[in-house]
Amino acid sequence: RTCTSPRSFEESILTAKDIAGRALILIGKKQLPPPNAMYLAEVKETLCMGCGICVDVCPYSARHIDEIKKVAVVHPSLCDSCGSCVAICPNDASYLRDFKSNQTIAALDALLT
Repeated sequence: RTCTSPRSFEESILTAKDIAGRALILIGKKQLPPPNAMYLAEVKETLCMGCGICVDVCPYSARHIDEIKKVAVVHPSLCDSCGSCVAICPNDASYLRDFKSNQTIAALDALLT
């Protein structure tokens, strides 16, 4: 990256996560999930067709397509459990580990109160 003008804290964090994600792809080592991740996104490889839609929609650059297996791979240290990949996946291959569907209503209730 080149030098840029001063950024907000949030922009700096996102840039750092982006760069870290690119480094992880090159290094290829498994990473531990972030301690604040409530539900880590995962992929059911048997359902994934490797279309890459989840990769394109991920705001944290936490996914890539494994070129050998032709399936999506999640970088746990970058995933923020936002659920964008789950919502967009046409085959229901993406999911949030340990998330139960009845928790959606409870989460919405909490947001509205």
